[in-house]
Amino acid sequence: MEMLKQFEIYITAQKATGMQVVGFGVLLLIAAVLLHFNQLNPITQGLRNGIFVLSILLLASGTGFIMNQNKLLRTKTEIFHSNKAEFKQQEVERMQRVNKSVPTTVKVLSVVIILVLLALIFLNIQPLWKGVIFSVLIYLLGLLILESISYLSVKTYLEFLLNS
Repeated sequence: MEMLKQFEIYITAQKATGMQVVGFGVLLLIAAVLLHFNQLNPITQGLRNGIFVLSILLLASGTGFIMNQNKLLRTKTEIFHSNKAEFKQQEVERMQRVNKSVPTTVKVLSVVIILVLLALIFLNIQPLWKGVIFSVLIYLLGLLILESISYLSVKTYLEFLLNS
């Protein structure tokens, strides 16, 4: 039963991360609305447009992530009640894949994109696109922070699985 309890704690932490993504999306949406009523120059127009689109993506992905975690909880709980050894084996394999691939991929890809975007800012491009670039930078930095928070629950749950 301890294994199921740890799984439920992990799922709860992942749902909290989904809620944080939704919260980040709401904050960006509020920022886009406030920028809409501000005296707009081309940079703030680009920032507003970029933030608006990204906030919608965050709201959709955060909601989808929460729904996915609910489905995972149901299916894995059924497996646990039918065969505890199979549950543990599946979870160890799944969590090792998550632990190995997701943080590295997200970090490397985000850092590369951030560096490219920072380089683009110094090029002679239209101010509107500079605003869009700033909004993408804000988005990526927020996602890196949320991913690092999420990674803590992945790491803790995997350690429990390997030590039990």
